[in-house]
Order: sequence, then C-alpha cells, then structure tokens
Amino acid sequence: MKTPTIRPALVLSAVALASAFAFGCDKKEKERDSEGEKAASDAGSSKANQVAADEPDLANAMKSVAAARANPGAASAGGPPPTGIFGPGEADKAAAKGAPASLTVGSDGSEPRVLLGAPPKPGLKRAGTVDLATQSDPQQGAIPIQFAVTLESLKPKAEADPKPKAEGEAAAEVLTQIVVKVTGARINAPGVPADLMNAVSKLKGSRVEYQVGAAGTAVNLHTEIPKGVDPGFRDPVQALSDLLVGVALPFPSKPVGLGGYWMVTSRDVMMGLDVVTYRLIKVEKIEGTLVSLSVNTKRYAASPAFDIEGLPPDAPKLMAEFRAGGEGKISVAAGESLAKDGDLQSMIGAALGPADAKQRPMVQVQTRASFNFGSP
Repeated sequence: MKTPTIRPALVLSAVALASAFAFGCDKKEKERDSEGEKAASDAGSSKANQVAADEPDLANAMKSVAAARANPGAASAGGPPPTGIFGPGEADKAAAKGAPASLTVGSDGSEPRVLLGAPPKPGLKRAGTVDLATQSDPQQGAIPIQFAVTLESLKPKAEADPKPKAEGEAAAEVLTQIVVKVTGARINAPGVPADLMNAVSKLKGSRVEYQVGAAGTAVNLHTEIPKGVDPGFRDPVQALSDLLVGVALPFPSKPVGLGGYWMVTSRDVMMGLDVVTYRLIKVEKIEGTLVSLSVNTKRYAASPAFDIEGLPPDAPKLMAEFRAGGEGKISVAAGESLAKDGDLQSMIGAALGPADAKQRPMVQVQTRASFNFGSP
C-alpha cells in the first residue's frame, strides 16, 4: 500500500491538472464549497441583529462577515474582504501583527452566571488524547491519527540580561509557558499496514510550545518534530498546534451565563499563512461548574502570499481567493481556562494564481478534531 500524504503541496500538483477543482469553473463545486459556510453566515446574520442595540461594534463586525459572504462582489467598508484576502495594510487595521487579541462582549447572558478562568498558572499538568483527521485530497479518505499528549505549564524563561525600565514605563506582561509533548501517535483505524503505522509512530517526541498572558490567547508558538519523520506526516503536528492555539481562548473579565457571547479578533498563523481570525464564542450550557461553549470561526488572509513550505517550484505563490472557517464545541470548568474536552471541524481553501485566470488550481484542507485533557 502506498503511504498516503496529506501535504497541500503534493495535493496541488494533482489538483492543478483537473479543471473540476478550479475556482469558479464548476457550479456544483461552488455549491458544495458554500454548504459548509452557510450555517456560520446565517448565524452571524441573526446574532448581528440580536446584539445591534447593546454592542454596536460586535454587531457591525458580524454584519460585515455576513454581508461579505452574501455579496461577494462588494466589500463592506472596514469589514472582512469578500475575496477572503485583505488589501495592503488593511489586516493591520483589523488586528495588528504582534498585538494581543481583542475581546468584545455582546451579552453576559442570563442568571446564574459563572466566572471563567484566567490563564493557567505554572505547575498545571494534564494528560489526554487528541484525535485528528485531515483530508486534502477528495479522492482519498482522511487519515485518523490519535495523539497521546501531556500538557504542562511552566514559568517563562527569565531574560539573561533584562533591560532596566525607564521611569513611567509599564512592566512587561508575565507570560506562562505551555509545553505539549506527544507521548504516542497511531492511526486510529483497523487493518492499518505495519509500515504506515510505523511512519506515524515516529511522531512520538514531537512538542508544541506557546505562551499565554493575561488575555488568554496563545503567542510565540513553536513546534518541534523529531528527525526521521516522513515529510508527508509532518502536517498532523501542524494541525495539532493549530488546534491548541484555537482552544486557547480569552474569556470575559466578568461572569457570563446561558446565552452570553463575545467576539475575539486576533492575528494568527495557520498552515504557515498570516491570517486575521474572528471567533464568536457563546455559552450553550451550564451544568454545575462545567460550561459548554460553541465556537464559530472565520479567518481572512492578511495578504495574497502563498509561499508556504513544501510547494513545488512551479506552483503559484499567490492566492486569488481564500476561504477558512470552522465550528465546534468545547467544555471548560468555571475558574479554569484550559478546555477539558471538545469537538471541532475546520476548512481552509485557496484558489491560486492571478485573479484574472480562467482556471486556477485549488488547495483545500479539511480537519476534524476531538480532544480530552481531563486527566491530571
């Protein structure tokens, strides 16, 4: 059995030969692509009406997203771009590079309300599992990979020679270091050939590190993959890091109840692409101290650059259109910030080449993920 690969770069070379996967060339393809976004667009539109009175900024942001999806031919002033790609300098206006994520509360919900936690303090330890299934070739099924992981929060490394603070200068934000280690990896399916299982098992020893501050979002992401891992199996670790960043959520500073929701806007890196991310988080259920949240995500490229690692030399390095989004549910305990468990799905797609090309190759990656970090 040939070892399958899930790298978008390898998918591109095959997809470029088939016009059925070119953006705008196949009506059925466009309809199929739009189905996964309809619910998020509808939800954004209804929520925009719901919060228009008590939170204009949040309402305007969601209206912009809905308008851009409903009318691809016209951009909303100050809103996300209809092509999914910001113009020069526009992404910095939405979320500056290196700036902390912004949080806007739409509603604090109904009573009873609970206060969700601050970022984890050093000394937290958890063990759990992460199941990922990533598909980038419609002719191949997704490869379900299960990671056994440990998660630990550490004190950040002290600066070797910290600079003295000028008079009146604010102290630097204290960041907590999060280290996630892969202690095992396997394909979670029956009848897997030994060579394929062995290739995946070599992901053991991978690690993802990031930091969280008072805002609760992940910054300074760093990924390490052991030597000897087949290049075709490096993407699952990238998907793991994307998941970890995606569930590192900032929470309101005041208690929230059933129906409460907030918008988080951040500047992130996804699959090596510079993106602006909008996440709408809503309180769906409260059972004792356990809070269930829904997370709806939309992402927009900060520029048309598509010069990611592993692309063939002759592949287009520019995007004409970009689409990315996701949805899912996570559970978190009151007073804690680390999610206990959850199920998420996401899609990222790009039409490559100049905007005026009659046919453009398309790269599309879909990921389903579930995780459980419940064991101390």
